[in-house]
Amino acid sequence: MKSYLSRIFLAIMLPIVAICATGARAESILIGFSAPDTGPAAAAAMWQRWGVEIARDEINNAGGVLGKQIEIVSYDNRCNPSEAVNVANKLAEAKVTAIIGAHCSSATLATMPIIAEAKIPMVEGVATSPKITELSGVGGNEWTFRINPSDQDMMVALGRYLKGETKIKRVAVVGEDTDFGRGGAGAFAEVAKADGLQIISTDFHPQNQPDFTSLLTRIQQSKPDAIALFQLSGDQINFLRNAMQLQVRIPYTGRFDPFGRNTPIIEAGGMEGSITAWPYSQDIDYPANKTLVAQTQQRYKSIPYLQTWAGYDSLRLIAKAMAQAGSSEPTKVRDGLKHADFVSAMGKPIVFDDHNQAGKIVIIDKVEQRKVHLESLVDLGAR
Repeated sequence: MKSYLSRIFLAIMLPIVAICATGARAESILIGFSAPDTGPAAAAAMWQRWGVEIARDEINNAGGVLGKQIEIVSYDNRCNPSEAVNVANKLAEAKVTAIIGAHCSSATLATMPIIAEAKIPMVEGVATSPKITELSGVGGNEWTFRINPSDQDMMVALGRYLKGETKIKRVAVVGEDTDFGRGGAGAFAEVAKADGLQIISTDFHPQNQPDFTSLLTRIQQSKPDAIALFQLSGDQINFLRNAMQLQVRIPYTGRFDPFGRNTPIIEAGGMEGSITAWPYSQDIDYPANKTLVAQTQQRYKSIPYLQTWAGYDSLRLIAKAMAQAGSSEPTKVRDGLKHADFVSAMGKPIVFDDHNQAGKIVIIDKVEQRKVHLESLVDLGAR
């Protein structure tokens, strides 16, 4: 009898609990987050999550948006296109207002058709493939917005610097065999031709390659002035460690990470003279950036990285678009994003062009005396 009554009690109470949970969630605005929590970009995904969490708490502590709190609905896309499609479908089923993601270029490109069909806006702050620009806005996908510069924009800024400020002429290119790697290498090749740089070799490798010894040996024998890298952090750190073991003393350029997991290599002297194009710097003196730096140091005992800024400004921008639209309905949020009156943490206005591309700020960093120095901030929007 007791067991029977218990089942009756559960049958009555479970729907009530579900209704209460649904009601509680209805008081929140759901924002999706498609991130590679596992896989080759897991460390970078963690850094991005820091920025999302800081922005969420900042917004909620200030009263939320439209009288409601922000709630993050997150799934792991593993930096994999197929899994990113699954994540996008899950977020659509969860009826999120907007999506932050999908971090990796291949994952973002795979996500774009899903969010267009579901009519949910997505803000990207990490992926750099030029294809994203080509396909967004007037390119056909009106639901994808990007706040970071593409590889094309970053290579334009880098090419100008290499031509005007260095003696680098002959470059070997190394990239991962993904949309990110090939997109970056292709953009660099286009700029190199215009700026008088000679590409003496181009090599693509699969993700998670365990050893680069043979490739490095061949590159070293060709004596380039620099090696342009287009790899995610896991492969990049393995490449740089192999180079140190082989006592390679060739500077790097392209899109290497000036901080993060590469910091020990820089501090050990393995990247002297290297020059990179990057979308963010924690050294920029602007109030919102100071807040981001202070919060990241206090909560995570770290400086903010590119990905931290991307998560922070992506969510802040979405919140601003909702507030200005006066609605959390996805179509109105999309329209709000197009015209959002928003200044990034780096102190520059976010203004989307016809391709929904707003990332026009490029940082040029150089490694000297085992430290990273901010050489210049290039505003391509001012050209």
